[in-house]
Amino acid sequence: MFCCRKRLCEFIVLSVLTALSVTGCQQNTNTTRLYNIDSLLTEQVVLLSEKKSTLNKQALLGNKQDVMEYVPDSVGWSRELDIFRQLDAMNKPINRSKYLIDDGLYDPGSNLTVKAFTSLEALPVRSLRVFYDSDIAMPRKIEGVYSEENSLFESSKNLLLEFQQINNKTVLTSYSIEGGQKMILSDSVAYSVKGKIKF
Repeated sequence: MFCCRKRLCEFIVLSVLTALSVTGCQQNTNTTRLYNIDSLLTEQVVLLSEKKSTLNKQALLGNKQDVMEYVPDSVGWSRELDIFRQLDAMNKPINRSKYLIDDGLYDPGSNLTVKAFTSLEALPVRSLRVFYDSDIAMPRKIEGVYSEENSLFESSKNLLLEFQQINNKTVLTSYSIEGGQKMILSDSVAYSVKGKIKF
């Protein structure tokens, strides 16, 4: 009976140590993210859908233009902002060490501080710039360049998110996507999407 208790105690101690080491690894993974764009976008989806915010959206593809205004639900906001989640590719473990990071840069056009991430290799996220006032956790603007290239097509897009501080919360107020795509054996196609959010 003493042997069974001893084994049970050893099993419990081993289980606790394993759980602590797994938790420690998970925390370490989170702290090594370059910039947690995915978490920021998830917060915005919740916030905008709770506020029942209105989106005014203009899309231009070649010579065709479309304008719409509607109140997205959480699924709608998730779809609208999904393209910006591509910027999270810089946080993949294989990519994190391949960026030059400059913080504390001064932007004379906005009087904001900038943290810039610039790829040192031909990675999908070419660059990311986070503009902030006093705390990078409360960004005022995020600019990113995302590119893809394979044997069938080349694509590049400039992504922009703009925020304001409303009731001590970072709230998305506008976004834009501008880019182009060149398919093999066809002409390049330029496009842009601009969204303005009303509360």
